[in-house]
Amino acid sequence: MSAIPFSSRELKRAWRELAEVSTPGTNRKNAHRLLLFYAVECGLKAVWLKRQNRTLFTQEDIDRTGHDLRGIVKDLRLGSEYVLPQTLQLTAATHSGLTVPRNGNITILHQAWRYGGQCITPGDTICENQLVAILAWINKEMTV
Repeated sequence: MSAIPFSSRELKRAWRELAEVSTPGTNRKNAHRLLLFYAVECGLKAVWLKRQNRTLFTQEDIDRTGHDLRGIVKDLRLGSEYVLPQTLQLTAATHSGLTVPRNGNITILHQAWRYGGQCITPGDTICENQLVAILAWINKEMTV
């Protein structure tokens, strides 16, 4: 994966800004959920840097974590109440009259929400609620 490093200051700013605009409300759409996903990703990576007493999330860190929020949650030892689903099932797609199943791990969640997919197992709302809980944990962790 080719990506650029970011500082803890940048990750914290992104976490705050994304969290602000992704705040749960009525009439939630995938765009809100996508921003929530990225708020949690930035926040978890900022906490990870804080615990490592580091200020730069490097290419090596990016290659290791990618968008695997479940793995980062596990590394940070958040506890079982914050565990994200291991697998996701999206509504099937159709192509040339064929039904194409769409399944994967938590790393596909941002793609599902970015491209307008719908999670059916677990549902979008369940995934969203779990991310909201993790975001609350990040808020506490970053204010300590």
